[in-house]
Amino acid sequence: MTDSENKEINEENAQDNGSVSFVPASMAKTSNMPVRRQLAIVALLLVGIFGFGASALWLGGDNDNGGGMTASLVQSEETGGSSADIERISFDDLEILAQSAIVIDVQTNEVLYQKSPDESLPLASITKLMTALVASEIVESSAVVSVTARALDQAGDSGLQVGERFSYKSLSDLVLLTSSNDGAYALSAYVGATLDSNSPETAFVKAMNVRAKELGLSQTEFRNPTGLDISETEAGAYGSARDVAELMKYILENSPELLEATTYIDTAVYSEAGTLHKADNTNYVVDAIPNAVASKTGYTTLSGGNLVVAFNVGLNHPVIAVVLGSTHQGRFSDILKLVEATKGEIIDEE
Repeated sequence: MTDSENKEINEENAQDNGSVSFVPASMAKTSNMPVRRQLAIVALLLVGIFGFGASALWLGGDNDNGGGMTASLVQSEETGGSSADIERISFDDLEILAQSAIVIDVQTNEVLYQKSPDESLPLASITKLMTALVASEIVESSAVVSVTARALDQAGDSGLQVGERFSYKSLSDLVLLTSSNDGAYALSAYVGATLDSNSPETAFVKAMNVRAKELGLSQTEFRNPTGLDISETEAGAYGSARDVAELMKYILENSPELLEATTYIDTAVYSEAGTLHKADNTNYVVDAIPNAVASKTGYTTLSGGNLVVAFNVGLNHPVIAVVLGSTHQGRFSDILKLVEATKGEIIDEE
């Protein structure tokens, strides 16, 4: 494994200290937002909106201590900078770190905001949206997938074991929630073998690209099923913010069950033998997004920070926001600002 791969292991695993672990069944699904998560969300909003220095508010996503950040936030609130005082953001005043972004009203197809939306950029683990979609269209959700030794050779450790067997749907949930590279490879190998038993991964990636073409994703090209960088200069997938939004829109409208687990803080995934794996969401601000219906993160050395979310602004009125080429933490503050600006835009229209 190269140094570059080590930096990319399961993308956000450094933040989560391991996406998957074994836990009691009582921890199958978490609905309450932990204090640290709440503080991190407030910090991101303060940094993004008021321009406070990141070093004063953020200890870094790799640190679970949280003490320094808590002290900084208390000081900010004492001087009148509490989250309750945050003013509404407009798209006209918006500044984000992302190289590319787009916000689309799914109901009207109106583009509410865009920043270089057609630039083709590395997708990182956003790739796994297409991995899950293509797999779902070829095999039944009850199909049983075995984890192979080759799958575990992928960068990152999701706690899976050689020979473990999962239903397709369970493994798909794990992949989308935790950005599991070994899980994504196991899916692609299983499904690809139904297309070409001699070259299953090649066949699966070809199917991903065929599907991208069918969906009109003109700036998108997949080179592996995980999105991991292939080398220091070649990404595992490329695409535009507009293409990502269109892919998310298609899944929302045609296979929404694929995305349900991506709105959880964490959940439990069971193997066919009944082994419980706790899966943590790599989007740790998902609970700060009102009425979230879908979410997928991405991060590698080449891509920087990527994030796509979908959320309802009214009854059955989803909006999709995408940021590509931000920073590891900046993608979260970027998305939260886009969400706030969207809420303001919709309120003004109504």
